[in-house]
Amino acid sequence: MKKSLFFLLVAAWLPVMMMAQQYGVVKFNGVPAKSSARVYAPERIDLPANQKIMSHYESDNIATEGYMFANIGVQPIAIMMDPEELEIFQGGKIVAIRVGLVEAAEVSRVFVIPVSASGKYGTKTEWTCNVGSAGWNMVELETPYEINIEEGGKLLVGYYFKQEMGAKPISLVQEGEPYDCYTYKRVGSSSKWRELNFTSMGNLSLQCIVEKESYPDYMFKVYNMRTNEYQKAGSDLPFMVDIKNKGNKAIAANELSVNVLIDGEQVTTLTNDAEFVGNQFTLNGYAPTDGLEAGEHTLTVQVAAVNGETIEDPASCDGTFKFYQRDFPRQKHLVEQLTSTYCTYCPLGNSMLSLLTSQRDDIVWVGLHGNLGSGVDPYRSDQADSIMVYLTGGSISYPSGAFDRSTGWEDDVNVVNGLGFYEQYHQEVADMLGEFFDYLTAATPTFAEIKGSCLFNKDTREATVTISGELCEDFPTMFGEDAKLTVYLVEDSLVASQLNNGSWVRNYRHNGVFRAALGSVLGNSLNISDNGTYKNKFKYTIPNGWNVANMRVVAFISRPLSNGGRVFTDLIVNNAADFFFEDADGVEESRINEGSQPVEYYDLMGRQHNGLQPGLNIVKMSDGTARKIIVK
Repeated sequence: MKKSLFFLLVAAWLPVMMMAQQYGVVKFNGVPAKSSARVYAPERIDLPANQKIMSHYESDNIATEGYMFANIGVQPIAIMMDPEELEIFQGGKIVAIRVGLVEAAEVSRVFVIPVSASGKYGTKTEWTCNVGSAGWNMVELETPYEINIEEGGKLLVGYYFKQEMGAKPISLVQEGEPYDCYTYKRVGSSSKWRELNFTSMGNLSLQCIVEKESYPDYMFKVYNMRTNEYQKAGSDLPFMVDIKNKGNKAIAANELSVNVLIDGEQVTTLTNDAEFVGNQFTLNGYAPTDGLEAGEHTLTVQVAAVNGETIEDPASCDGTFKFYQRDFPRQKHLVEQLTSTYCTYCPLGNSMLSLLTSQRDDIVWVGLHGNLGSGVDPYRSDQADSIMVYLTGGSISYPSGAFDRSTGWEDDVNVVNGLGFYEQYHQEVADMLGEFFDYLTAATPTFAEIKGSCLFNKDTREATVTISGELCEDFPTMFGEDAKLTVYLVEDSLVASQLNNGSWVRNYRHNGVFRAALGSVLGNSLNISDNGTYKNKFKYTIPNGWNVANMRVVAFISRPLSNGGRVFTDLIVNNAADFFFEDADGVEESRINEGSQPVEYYDLMGRQHNGLQPGLNIVKMSDGTARKIIVK
């Protein structure tokens, strides 16, 4: 259940992370986007009818800001043309290769390498050249390259350029269907072609001119479906999809008919309301959802006819969505921070999260502490270590954090993201994370509510925690019968030494420190009744030395963690809440904390604060009551 919001954060924002892999780009990655601009390519090279551009995009556009390689000297960069792109060019000849540069750079060779369906690279054919001006550079091939690719085969096309110190000649354009770039470099003990993970930055400005005896008028491709992951009953399903005519003929407005189907049944027919620009068009539409049952469905967009003539073997594109009847308001989002008192950059993460939580009242922040190097963190525990391993697959880095356990990067190897941003970027990062949570609230319905009854017996130090609530009728279908309830105990205002930018701060205050998980760290199965409610009860003896006045219960419902395979794309948190403890003496359990949450914080002078402060706090609750909480 990956979410679709993209945040690109330049590497210069990040200090070195301890025990962390270094990323050139940090981003929240996603699947179906909610909006997309129509592709405009107003200028294209003028070619005769028997020549076409073979590339990931076909316009003359070049980026205004370039990219660079870290290593100076002659470097190769290439694009991979897949079988679907090559289909229309089969039997043709590459007669020229165009190289687009943002800045001048020496381009010494261009090349083509066939790649078999099994991934084996064939013999390289290359041509020397001497070009490199900013803009487009045409390299006419003395001996054209004939395109005769085996079924399922690909073509790697590229050029060699000289990377000068500080120069940024590489042009990546946000146009066409997104593909990655390749370079040849050493990996382990061998060298090979490998992807650069540039997909989100745009397509490389590299184009082949292919000459062929004739091209068809029409050859359609339908791709890049974007629609809601969840759709509530009572409204039509919005969608967007890109349509490309790979043939030669231009398509005017309303010339193309498109069928829209749900689960194979046609629900409507649409036409292009504007002309194709650069042989491409983005179709915006709505699919009627009347009569659909709750569950997952398939949306299909299929080209049907052009100029009234039915298309044989029509191109199509599928997308999936989940249809539901009812949901609940989101209570809170969950941040699980990975931190250590021996992590010199972790105070940066603390500062940024403090800013984020000061701006929002819908975030529960839990600090999972661990050891670093030979340093022993006083708040480290076996349970905290286990959770961090399950969230990262064992590649634990500090400072970092999981945000509603939503994946945020292209390799999907974990659900954590670095938090070591320099202080001058904290506001910007906090704002972007806030937008991310806003997006999750809007795009991901909440199918369960969370109420808490949290009692503490000061004589026996026994805590009795009851988490309950109502589930939507569609909960098992929408979120899974194996969904889990996880309950943490956390403590605020813990004081311990903290390494900070190379120096020790002796009385550093730690908030939201993870103390224990009630039940399993992997989550607990919900005890669901026949009436559509659930109720889970836990008992736990709180150790001496833990200050219950500063403790909270954090409860959240999510997809299950796994201590086996590394499944990181299916962990999303559906809802979260936190609750304070009440004195168990003479209190009826069912009347305590049933859905009541802190809404306002005041000190003795009546001044309002964004959260608990050292000293005596007056906390107004959502049920209208007020509580006194002392923070030492």
